[in-house]
Amino acid sequence: MKGKRRILKLSLIPMLISLTISCLIYIPFEERWPESRETYPSPERRQSFNQIDTTFIYNYLATFGYWVYLSPYGHVWIPRYVPYNWRPYTHGRWVWTEAGWLWVSNFEWGWLVFHYGRWGWHNRLGWFWVPGTIWAPAWVIWAWSDLYVGWAPIPPEIDWIPEVGLAVIRIEPPWHGWIFVEGRYFLTSYLDRYVLPPERNRTILNFTVNKRSLVPRGTTIFNEGVEPSLVSKWTKTEVRKYELREASRPVRESIQVNTVIIPRPSISKSEVARPNQIHEPEKVQQELEKERPRLFRFEQFEMERERLERSQKEEENYLKRKMEEEKSQVRDEVAKQEIERRYKTQLEQLKKHHQEERKELEERQEEQKKRLSGDPGQKKKAKNN
Repeated sequence: MKGKRRILKLSLIPMLISLTISCLIYIPFEERWPESRETYPSPERRQSFNQIDTTFIYNYLATFGYWVYLSPYGHVWIPRYVPYNWRPYTHGRWVWTEAGWLWVSNFEWGWLVFHYGRWGWHNRLGWFWVPGTIWAPAWVIWAWSDLYVGWAPIPPEIDWIPEVGLAVIRIEPPWHGWIFVEGRYFLTSYLDRYVLPPERNRTILNFTVNKRSLVPRGTTIFNEGVEPSLVSKWTKTEVRKYELREASRPVRESIQVNTVIIPRPSISKSEVARPNQIHEPEKVQQELEKERPRLFRFEQFEMERERLERSQKEEENYLKRKMEEEKSQVRDEVAKQEIERRYKTQLEQLKKHHQEERKELEERQEEQKKRLSGDPGQKKKAKNN
């Protein structure tokens, strides 16, 4: 009897081994390692991202905003979850690279919309992005002076001609599209904390005398901007030069030591590609009015006023210093009086502009408070301000 039981046990061993092997074969690899599959994309997937078309753009950006049709541009994209008064090229930082000044965005979708295509302005919808296929470090023009450095998106109407450059010599973006900061803050990682209110732009543009834009260098685009030596003087620090390394998938741009990791695929235009969902402009406007108040903090009003007043005071002091420098270079009292008279006139005009700026800022903030107070989530905060 014991011998029969021993034989039975031995006969069961091959059966158990067979069942174990069959179970291992049955379980799919994807079900056992889903995280590895996402974390380490296959070589085929990495290669496919290096060559994409506008179909990918339409699908990718649909998660982060609205596609609408605007003549004469066609299908354009409007970002969601950006605050009131948001402007392109504000939430991020500038770094110096072999391609010139590169914009590194803090938005997940920034690798695409700040390096391909252009930004335009719509009175009701705000800033919208027109798709493009040519990569640049940033599609902006520059202006600076002794006090400020600024940049503005190049409008979508202006074409880029390979190996030639921009199709026009003079570029005039909307005045409110200019972004200005004091020169000492230019290398700050979070520039949006130092951007001056747009009400300051008209006056500041009168202070700027240097302007530059993108230039071709062979088949690449170089973003000249302000000289790194001048930035070093403003910031009292050395301007580091970063290398560019291409990411293998669509991810937020990042900086690791001396390297900027940025997606830079080759994009081809598909004539048949369309967004899966095209929204009516009126409905998008309504949705944005609901979403944007939730992203606003009322203390930002006070921060705007402080930036405006501080920069205005700096301008007035700057004129006074320039006057004293000029006076020190002459000995004739009549000449000194003429210098004082000239600068006094300039200072009076400047103070008049400053007063107008403060009034414009106050009016805009009051209008925004009304909109914010209409949002249930902001009513209580509005009463406290």
